[in-house]
Formats: sequence, structure tokens, C-alpha cells
Amino acid sequence: MATPPRQVLPNQLFYVTARTVTRSMRLRPDPRTVQTAAYCLAVVASRYRRLGKLVLHEFVFMSNHYHILGTDVAGCLPDFVRDLNALLSRALNALRGLSGANFEKGYGLVRVLSGEKALEHAAYTLANPVAAGLVARATDWPGLSSVAMEYDTPLRVDRPAVGLWSGQVAHVTRRSSRSSNRAVHACRTRLPEHAELVIDRPDVLPELTDAELRAEVKRRLAMRERESARERRRRRRKVLGARKAARVHYLAVPGREELFVRNPTFSGVVDEARRAMAAAVKAFRRAYRIASRRFREGVRDVLFPAGTWLYRVRYQARCEAAAPP
Repeated sequence: MATPPRQVLPNQLFYVTARTVTRSMRLRPDPRTVQTAAYCLAVVASRYRRLGKLVLHEFVFMSNHYHILGTDVAGCLPDFVRDLNALLSRALNALRGLSGANFEKGYGLVRVLSGEKALEHAAYTLANPVAAGLVARATDWPGLSSVAMEYDTPLRVDRPAVGLWSGQVAHVTRRSSRSSNRAVHACRTRLPEHAELVIDRPDVLPELTDAELRAEVKRRLAMRERESARERRRRRRKVLGARKAARVHYLAVPGREELFVRNPTFSGVVDEARRAMAAAVKAFRRAYRIASRRFREGVRDVLFPAGTWLYRVRYQARCEAAAPP
């Protein structure tokens, strides 16, 4: 197999990184793009939250990628990422008169094993614009971010009157569209006028209240901001600034990056937990390879390991039941 299979299990604390194609700046933080991204995220996330399938804990949208920390309650993360990227990609294409994909096919997935690592990922997410040298403080970033949000406090997002929802479609004025009544159905949408964007408290550090846990995330964020400020002073560099970040062309690409680097699939603090997870991942991949080979040989009743996604969804293959958390 070209890439190792992923084990998608319910009640999994995850950290996702999705990149734009060619790392181009398609998510640049100009007002129309930010409004579009906020609405698309709110629509998709609220749908999964309402069904009890998935919740968000933290997120940030940079110019060429986004990070999301959340909990996959029902084991449906691939569906969530697919739905979010599909809706956002269509909206961005309509906004700019483009076609084709806006996001890379794959995405980075890290399974978070501990509360300490969850807080580390949360602070890292919010500090991303600062670490990238774009702004001095996370609150200065004009892009979409959960830095100013509180747990279980909905943020209302209005449907933008741009792109897919601009009310302007070229074929409406065509004689053929009018005669076929196609023009009558132009610009109709089933998506709501408003959607609610919510972040939920991660299931970590139960001894802390919601306010105390949020304050701890902000404290760690402030530490990262100070570290970045010291590093900028040492290198005698200044931040790019929000205005320049918003004005960069959406098809611009950054410089070359290092290829074939390590892509972690889980993160933890305790050595025993990391070793146990490494062994579990190896066992899953081994069982997956054996079952996949037998399935391709024609044995359709082969039992795949728990957490198998592709064969279960696409081919309705039999899978072991996931163990309770």
C-alpha cells in the first residue's frame, strides 16, 4: 500500500492538519475569505455536533492550511474533513471564478493520548500565526480562529452574500436558461441563513472548571507568544502584519519546504502510553494488510480489525467491534 492505513475509532481525541494544493494562499485572511470559511466550518461542525458525532475544541485557519483539535465521538472524522473541504472548496471557487480542488487529498492526523498533549496542541494551534511571524499576538490574526471563543458559547455566523450565495449566476440571463426554467432555480440553497460555531471543552483535567481550563490554554498561548517575541528580537525580524497577510495573492506559493519528514500519528507524554500506542498501531497495520490481501483474493467474509475505514465504508467489509474507551 502506498500509505499506511489509518485506524478511525470512536471517542478519539484528534489533531488534524489540512493543506491547500501546492500550499497556495487560498485561505488568506481577507474579509470575504474569512467570512466564507467561518460559515462553512459552522455549517458542517454544527451538523456533526447536533448529531452527537464530532465536536471541536480549537481551530485556526492559516493562509495555506488549517488546524483543528477535536473529539471524534462516532468515528466519522474522514467524513467530517471531506464535507468541510468540499463545501469550502466550492465556496472559494465560486468566490474567485475558479474550478478544481483547493485542498490536498490527504490530511495529517495525530491521535492525542493525554490531557497534557491536548493542552499543548491547543496552545500550538492558537499560536500558529505568531510562530509563523505573521502577527505579534494571536488575537491580531484576522483569519478564522477560536482564540476569542469560550467553551459552549455559540458564535452566530451569517451566510455570506458572496461566492455561492452572491445571487449572481451567469446563466440566469441566457435565453435557454429562461426558457427551460433553469434560471428560476438559480442561487437556491438549503443551507441556513445563520449557523452556530461552538467549541467544546476537551475531556481532560476534570479537576478544573471550564473557565480554569480555558485560562490554562490562554496561559500557555501567552508563553508561546513571549517565546516567539524573544526569537524575533534575537534574529532582528519583524512580523509581516495582518494587512500584508490579507493582501497576498491567493495563488501565491511560499518557498520550498523540506520533504519526506516524519509525520507523527499519535502524541503523548508518558513513555508507556506511547509504547503501547506504537504497538497497537503496528498490530492494526499488520492485521489490516493480512485482511486486505485476503479480501483482494476474493475472500469477502474476512474480518478486518476495528477502526478500518476504507473497506468498511466503500466495500461494506466486516470489521471487529471497537473496544470501549
